[in-house]
Amino acid sequence: MIALLASLAGWAGASAQPVADLSDRVRQHIRHDAPQIALVGVRLVDGSGDPARADQTVLIEDGRIRQVGPAADISVPDGFTVLDLAGHSVIPGLVGLHNHLHYPGTPASHHTAPHLYLAGGVTTLFSAGSAAPVAELNMARAVERGYGPGPDMRIAAPYVTGPDGNWVMAQPDTAEAAHRFVDYWTENGVAGFKLYRHVTPDIARAVITRAHAHGLPVTGHLCSLTYRQAAEMGIDRIEHGFLSMSDLVGDKPEGVCTATLASLETSDPDGEAIGAVIAALVDHDVTLTSTLAIIESHFAQRPQGDARSLTMLAPEARAAYDSRQDALAARLETTRFTPELFGRVLAFERRFVAAGGHLVAGPDTGRHIIPGHGDQRNVELLVEAGFTVEQAVRIATHNGAVELGLGTDRGLIRAGYRADLVVLQGDLSADISRIRHPQIVFRNGLGYDPESLAEAAVGQVGLR
Repeated sequence: MIALLASLAGWAGASAQPVADLSDRVRQHIRHDAPQIALVGVRLVDGSGDPARADQTVLIEDGRIRQVGPAADISVPDGFTVLDLAGHSVIPGLVGLHNHLHYPGTPASHHTAPHLYLAGGVTTLFSAGSAAPVAELNMARAVERGYGPGPDMRIAAPYVTGPDGNWVMAQPDTAEAAHRFVDYWTENGVAGFKLYRHVTPDIARAVITRAHAHGLPVTGHLCSLTYRQAAEMGIDRIEHGFLSMSDLVGDKPEGVCTATLASLETSDPDGEAIGAVIAALVDHDVTLTSTLAIIESHFAQRPQGDARSLTMLAPEARAAYDSRQDALAARLETTRFTPELFGRVLAFERRFVAAGGHLVAGPDTGRHIIPGHGDQRNVELLVEAGFTVEQAVRIATHNGAVELGLGTDRGLIRAGYRADLVVLQGDLSADISRIRHPQIVFRNGLGYDPESLAEAAVGQVGLR
C-alpha cells in the first residue's frame, strides 16, 4: 500500500460547504443543516475496533467533530441544535473500496448510485474500475461542487485487461502503451487503476510501475496473475479475496487465466498453501478488499435479494434477477457453490486479518447487490465471518479511510475528524442488522435524510 496522494490535501482540508451554495437537488434531501449540532445519548461504535460506548455525546461544528465523550461529562454549549438520540447507535460514515458507479447494462449510474450510496451510509468511496470514466469523473465533481447529492467519490481509470479479456476494457499491448494509458488517465484526474482477469504479467508490471511513479495505487481482480506474483510486482490491493485466487491451481500456465474452483473447493483453510499466500500478501503490504455481498449471490443456499433492494431495481433488472433466481434454484442440488465453500471464503478473510493483513470492504454492485445496501450487507457478513461488530465497522470505515490516505481525516469518531457519521436506529453492537436502518447520514457535517435519498431512486437501478 503506497502513501496517497498529493490531490488528497484539498479533500482533507475541506471545510463544510455552505448550504446556500448547494443546489436544490441537494438541499431537498438535507434534514439537519445547522452549523453546530449535538448528538446526545448515543451508543458509539467509533471505527477504532474498540468496544462500543453507551450514552455518549458528539458535538459537530462547521463540518468537523468538536468533542466526543460521555454525555454526563459534556455540557452542550449554547447555540447548538440538540438531537436527543437515546436508543440510537452512531458509526463513522462507511468508506467503500469496491463501489462501482455502473451497473450491468448501465455504464454510468449517475442518478441512482450517488443517491443510494449516501442513503446507505457511504460517505467516501473508490469506484474500483470505470465503465464510463468521463461520466464518473463528472459525477464526482458534481457532488464536490454541490450540484448533486452523494459521497466523496474517487474514480478509477478504465479497467486494464489482456487479449482474451472484455473488449470494452483497455488492452495495452506494450509497456510503452501501458505507460501512455496511465499518464493519460492520471492527467485527467483518476485516483487509481485496476487490473482485470486476463492482464498479462508484463502489462501488469508496467501499469504498477508507472502508476506508482505518479503516486497512484493499483488494485486487481486477478486470475492470470497469482496473488503472490502480483504482490511481488508491487500491487497495492487485491479484490474479492479467496474466490479469485489462482495460486492453488496445479501446473497453472504462466500469465493465463484458468479455472480455479476445483483448487479452492478442496483447499484446507488452515493449511500451509493458503498460509504461504497470506504470508506473501502481508509481507508485501498488500491490502485485500472484502466483497462478501456479491460473492454471497453465487450461493443458492444463501439469502438473496431482500424486498427493500428489489424495489429499487428497474423492471429489466428485476426480470434479470428473477431469471437468475430460477437458474440458481435449478442448480441447487448440483452446484459447486456449497456452504462449505462459502465457509472457506469467510475463513480466508479471518485468517488474513489474524496474520496482520489490512482488510477493507466494498460491495461490487450488480445483480441485486445495490449501492448502499451491499455495503451494509458486507458488514453483516464480516460479523458472520467471526469479526466482532466493532472490528467489522472498523474494516468498513477507518481501514478504508487509511487505504485512501485519509486515515487522519475520517473513518473515526474523534475530535478534529470530519463529521461523516451514520445514525442508526437501535443498538448495533447487540444486533448487526441495525446497520440496515440509517436514520440520518452526516456528510461533512450536513445531516441527510436516507429515506428521501432512497425514494428518489426507487425502480431505477439498472436504468440510470
